[in-house]
Amino acid sequence: MTVHLHHIPVTAAALFFLIALSCSNHTAAEEPTVSRVTPANAVHSSHRAMQELNNFEFDLTHLEGFTTLSGSLEMTKAGGIVTSNGFDLTAEARIGRAFVRIEAIVIDDKTWMTNPLTGTWSQIAPEDSPFSFLDPINLVADILGETQNARYAESHQMKDELVVLGRIPAVTLATLVGEVEREAAPKISLTIDSESYLLKKIVITGITQPGDESNTIRVITLSNFNANALLQPPI
Repeated sequence: MTVHLHHIPVTAAALFFLIALSCSNHTAAEEPTVSRVTPANAVHSSHRAMQELNNFEFDLTHLEGFTTLSGSLEMTKAGGIVTSNGFDLTAEARIGRAFVRIEAIVIDDKTWMTNPLTGTWSQIAPEDSPFSFLDPINLVADILGETQNARYAESHQMKDELVVLGRIPAVTLATLVGEVEREAAPKISLTIDSESYLLKKIVITGITQPGDESNTIRVITLSNFNANALLQPPI
């Protein structure tokens, strides 16, 4: 039957319209929506994406504290490029009251390092390097594989990024700092690209090494993924 609104009083026509609109909105509200990826799945997807890289650049800084290396070196900053067969690293550190700059290149099983006083390159036994523990490739894989209690940050979410918070066993970070406080589990924040799932930034807060303060903050920034890079011996 066709309903002609001009035969219905104005108040009844308005009521008819409101009921129809209500039904329409109710139907739209019941349409299924696509939920976003869970924090755990975001971390898992990032783990797979990072495994497919050939190389990337990294920077390690300390908003609070430092990383203790062998020989009483207190590393405050480091950065370089990582490839599938090694890395090229420049680090700044304190030894006593003096600041030193050290460069190291590792290619397969060979290691070269500069003298912190003269800057002269020499090949050294890998075990003699203060960076002998460093393994950026496995570090990233271990962090993404061992992040616990993953959850999204309630703030600082951007359209092109996912920020995942959690905890990480300190033993997982041995390839970053060397000696670790084995029972510790510092906080971790992972910033992941929401489209490529590449890991862009890692923030580690809390005790990781013996001697760390509870407010120690290490920040690792990853960038320049899959750029053309070829490691060459310095001498």
